[in-house]
Amino acid sequence: MTRPERVLCLLVAMAVVGAVPASALEGDGKPSAASAGSEALTSELVTTGLYLIAGGGANSLLRLSAGGMILVDGKLPGFHRPLMGQVRRISKISDQSIKVLIVTDHHETHTGNNAQFLAAGIQIIAQQSAARRFRVTPAEDGKGTPLVVTYDREYTLRQGGIEVQLRHFGRARTDGDTVVYFPNLKVVAVGDLFTTRMPEPDFSAGGSLVNWGPVLSRVLELDFDIVVPSAGPPVTRADLETFKSKLDTLTSRAIALVRKGVPKDRLVAELDTGDLGWQLRLAGEPLDRVYDELSQAK
Repeated sequence: MTRPERVLCLLVAMAVVGAVPASALEGDGKPSAASAGSEALTSELVTTGLYLIAGGGANSLLRLSAGGMILVDGKLPGFHRPLMGQVRRISKISDQSIKVLIVTDHHETHTGNNAQFLAAGIQIIAQQSAARRFRVTPAEDGKGTPLVVTYDREYTLRQGGIEVQLRHFGRARTDGDTVVYFPNLKVVAVGDLFTTRMPEPDFSAGGSLVNWGPVLSRVLELDFDIVVPSAGPPVTRADLETFKSKLDTLTSRAIALVRKGVPKDRLVAELDTGDLGWQLRLAGEPLDRVYDELSQAK
């Protein structure tokens, strides 16, 4: 990094203000979803050139580059204006605009403002299964190029001298999870693949409890030090390894019970999770899906 670039990053870090009032209005003058509550958005520097914007749904990441900014996850509906307020505060020294929005899955906490980004001509990149669930009208730029770009297993974005790698390692939280890897920063954004609570696959969107651990194994093959989840502050590689270990313990115990012949209606009661700090709450269709998965596990 050149000296001017170092100075720029320092000035940007100093310029970031902690919060945008939740009472902000949307561009049409109507109260946003943010105004209905007391939640505000906050920004913090993760590492050089990378900022975390928390609140209003899933964490968003803003990556600065000489060719424009890259945003990861666009928050709940109604938080577009507060989010853009944070973006402007971060970028006011570099005078760059967002060129690309990457979404880590289809849930509204990540994609609630897709329509506004598309209307502004900002390209959206998503795993193809996630993109099929977007509730947005297909859009093109002025040259007829589609603004929603999809990929299957991997996609590499190069912009303004930086590289961002997108990876889909299989079914876990959903069947369209995207892991966003910043190799030169040794940072990985994992969306909902890491949580401090009991992991809950979205079976209606192709999620899988049994396959979640193997997906994390693939994530851990990457070279990174910092993990940014959808909720809460950044965590370490060791934190992700611990989460995976607990998840593997949970699934192996559940598989063992099913192989012993424990019936579906007794699974939750007999599955020991006390040492994991998790409480399994399964009933109805989610229990049916989990039990089927466990029965078929090799």
